[in-house]
Amino acid sequence: MSLTPGQRRLYTADFNYCLQEWQPDGSVIVTLSGGKSGQVHRLHVRDLWGKDEQVLTEETLPSGPPPHIQARFDEVRRELEE
Repeated sequence: MSLTPGQRRLYTADFNYCLQEWQPDGSVIVTLSGGKSGQVHRLHVRDLWGKDEQVLTEETLPSGPPPHIQARFDEVRRELEE
């Protein structure tokens, strides 16, 4: 079985935060962030940790806040510096 980048990160514990959202069908959405990579991985997995584990979807998300939130942070920071 070849591991996806997200699975590799999960199994090597290369993350600081792990969020698991269990789905009604028994699958789970795992979100990993922090660690060495600086990226966020989101995996939708069936049979997590089981012998028939299957990654249904996987995406790599940018780390940090979305641009519109970052703009608000920057605006507040400028106001505080004045």
